[in-house]
Amino acid sequence: MVALVVACGKKTDAPAAKKDAGAANLVSAPIALPPLGVDRIARFNFVWNEGSVAYDKAIAAYKTKAWPQVRAACELAVAKDPFHLDARRLLAIALSQQGEHAAAVDHIVAAIAGDYWKYGPAFATDPEFEAFRATPHGQAVTALASQIHDEYVKRTQTALWLIGRRSTFKWPAKDGVQPSSSRGELYAYDRDSHRYLRLTHTDHQVLGVMRGANELAVLGFDKIDHPRGDTAAPLLARAWITVLDPIEWKQLGKRIELPSARAVAVGYGDGDHLIVGTAPAAGRWGLGDWTVSSVDKLTAKLVKVAQPLPSPRLEATLDEGRVVHPAAIAGVEAAWNGDPATASALKFGNSTAQVPETHAAAHDSVAVAPGGAHIAFAIAVDPCAKDAVPSLYVADGKGALKHLLTERSRFATRWLDAATLAYEGGDGALRLWDATTGREAMRIDDKAGVALDVLSLASAPQCKQATTAVETSAGSDDALPPETPTP
Repeated sequence: MVALVVACGKKTDAPAAKKDAGAANLVSAPIALPPLGVDRIARFNFVWNEGSVAYDKAIAAYKTKAWPQVRAACELAVAKDPFHLDARRLLAIALSQQGEHAAAVDHIVAAIAGDYWKYGPAFATDPEFEAFRATPHGQAVTALASQIHDEYVKRTQTALWLIGRRSTFKWPAKDGVQPSSSRGELYAYDRDSHRYLRLTHTDHQVLGVMRGANELAVLGFDKIDHPRGDTAAPLLARAWITVLDPIEWKQLGKRIELPSARAVAVGYGDGDHLIVGTAPAAGRWGLGDWTVSSVDKLTAKLVKVAQPLPSPRLEATLDEGRVVHPAAIAGVEAAWNGDPATASALKFGNSTAQVPETHAAAHDSVAVAPGGAHIAFAIAVDPCAKDAVPSLYVADGKGALKHLLTERSRFATRWLDAATLAYEGGDGALRLWDATTGREAMRIDDKAGVALDVLSLASAPQCKQATTAVETSAGSDDALPPETPTP
């Protein structure tokens, strides 16, 4: 007993670690599911916003594991931008390393819920969180991360997939080959919560996406060749393709890099075989002959093949992009003529829709609803005609027409189900139309622009007789130029 008393009264040199609140309990209380994703795509501008300077200081301190300095700098970054998810993750690490496990919870949960596919899987294996994961609070976060995973997977399957920019694209001020990006990523828009769940992580380089039977081909770029003057065409100096599993969003095989080209095409042949095409420029707007290649997705090698490009396929330049439909659209009979193809009447099921206005429906705007009860199509007009504006229509099983919108737009369309049509408007927004009510159900508007399958510089078709007036910037994202802070 004497020895016990002496031992209990003995002072130690090291201060006692701060005890985790509730650490005496073997199990921490479950954490309620927070809102998932972000309310605006611009939230992912945090790398360039006001908190970025403080976060850079935190990274410098992290290299020497100076946890008090890491914590202070991260707290400043989060105070300036609460949506700086990188700073919140690093702050959670600093707090957990200092034994403040309860305080770390909110920050790591905010990161995992805001962008699960970046922070969720990494939390389970990050050695900096090893001690934290063993605590009751860490176990509660692990359980919540599993729940968030399941919610992301479930909501992604029913959400509207779209490509959105974190900020407006700007041409570089200098000419020649240089780093550049679309500033786009792929998101799943949850129509119930009105929030964006981020799906791809390409450093905001996504230009377009093409679906296969069991995978997704993502097209992006990180270098462009900006010409001098307005008579030459800008080139994709280094475009790339990655193939993803659309459930767990893991990359399948290596990234496929493409040679410099004016235009790039991506599609799937038989057996989900990936086919790509590249075409040189022919003047400011024209294209030369396509070079078609088969892709080995495991080795990322291209092998030239003597076959036409598949359809449907994605075609994109730096100026604009589109999805090219098969010549024969399933469920539709029409006499297609011209290039681009148009038709004056569309027969589907037992009805025929007579195309109004110009009596020319644009082939690549046609979309048939699942079950064939409705068909959507846009009126084809000359983009250079000042007094002609395209319109979007939906026809029902009796051939009756419903006018949806007249606006300068490409009117890319996609049926989400038998009664819900998603389409691109001319103002950079997406609209959802409900066939059961005959009315617009939702408008999805993000300031920098959103699109269904491919990002274009302008939401309206471009007149090929004119040059594109797009704002220039002072540098590339590689140099982290200053940008307008998110309010």
